[in-house]
Amino acid sequence: MYVVLLASAALLGVLVPSDDAASRANGLAFFVLIANFSIWGGWLSRLLLMQSQAAGLRTPGITVAVLSALAGAAVVTLLLPASLLLALGVPLATALGAAALGMFGGLLFAVLPWPAAVALLTLPGLSRVLASVLPPMGTPHLLAAAVLGVLVLAACVRSIMRTSDPADIPAWRRPVMLQAPGGMVAWTDSKIAASPDAPHVHQGWLVALPRPEHAGPHAPRAAIDTLLAGPMGYVARRAVLKQWALLALCVIAVLVIPFRGDTPMVRDALLIGGLVGLFAGGWTLALRLDRQRRRVSGELAELALLPGLGTPAEAATRLQRSVMVRLGQLMLFALAGVLLLAWIRGITWPHVVLLLGVLAGTCASGVLLCAIALTRMDVASMRTFFILLPLLIAGIASAMVAVIPLPVESSPAVWAALWITLTATYLMAARVSLRRFRASPHAFLLD
Repeated sequence: MYVVLLASAALLGVLVPSDDAASRANGLAFFVLIANFSIWGGWLSRLLLMQSQAAGLRTPGITVAVLSALAGAAVVTLLLPASLLLALGVPLATALGAAALGMFGGLLFAVLPWPAAVALLTLPGLSRVLASVLPPMGTPHLLAAAVLGVLVLAACVRSIMRTSDPADIPAWRRPVMLQAPGGMVAWTDSKIAASPDAPHVHQGWLVALPRPEHAGPHAPRAAIDTLLAGPMGYVARRAVLKQWALLALCVIAVLVIPFRGDTPMVRDALLIGGLVGLFAGGWTLALRLDRQRRRVSGELAELALLPGLGTPAEAATRLQRSVMVRLGQLMLFALAGVLLLAWIRGITWPHVVLLLGVLAGTCASGVLLCAIALTRMDVASMRTFFILLPLLIAGIASAMVAVIPLPVESSPAVWAALWITLTATYLMAARVSLRRFRASPHAFLLD
């Protein structure tokens, strides 16, 4: 993702003309900021946990290695993106400032408790909304904010270092990087251990839990979904009402809040961020299936003992149908997100069709990843990353063209051929994997 964001900034700087030099510089710097924020918030910040354990074990060699790694990563993620921006004509102060702010913000986000981290993400939007009320931000204000941020970062890091077991930190002030034990490493380490999808404080309605009252020999699909749980699970009706109420509240807030001036950028960021999350639903489902298979307790193999599954071929068909039905439901939500974004922003039909092409390619990639998970191959691997890399690059380019917006009427055949080719390729690869899955001796046994 880091490379994709930097490549997107480079493509925008080279291919997309702009008459406003300041807006162009800020837009390119934004990509660098997000790239550094993502890699420091999701990956490099986790070195602090190793540093904490090394300090507790009194192993100075590991401590020196971790500090050296952090210093090297800081130099690379500061100079590499800044050099790219300078080559694209961005002023030196903007280039270095965006890279440094992304590093600092990502690290701070990772070590903050989740309520404070959510508040940190809302600060840019609030500053724009309250710009008419707040006094102008001068150099003293920015310096004071920087000093405050450094002090908060130091306090959070010190808290992690002084805790013998960071998992013992109370849930309400537990750092964000401890909320997801796998972190971004889950997509590159094929041997990562399976772990719960969320803390227990969220379970019950925000995260699906098993609901076994409808499962049994008369409903084998419900039994499969119950034991797989997670994205395959079904929650109680009261929890469903809570989820729909929260979703409706978010949509109503976006529709009712009067975004004026520069604040529509905040609204668009919320919509696009939510849409990206919906698009990734199929990937999340595949990763969940892969983790379920890797559990040392052997829960997936226990599914073979369920009554009412029929022959091994029928069991494979039931499992495949159950996974694909849930994937289809997730993609319907993504379709609703595309239509909501198009309606609120007034996107023209050619650009809506382009976004639907992105949705089709994403859905096909979700089918492929779920098929890979069913065939007992590694979903969380560099191989999978390179398989998805063309989709990521094409999707980011198409989203930028649709949201900016840039003309597509001059080359509709190119965009159509691109997404038809990607979709067809992923579906054909998924067909091969699903055929291998149906040819296996049993759907739930590893060998």
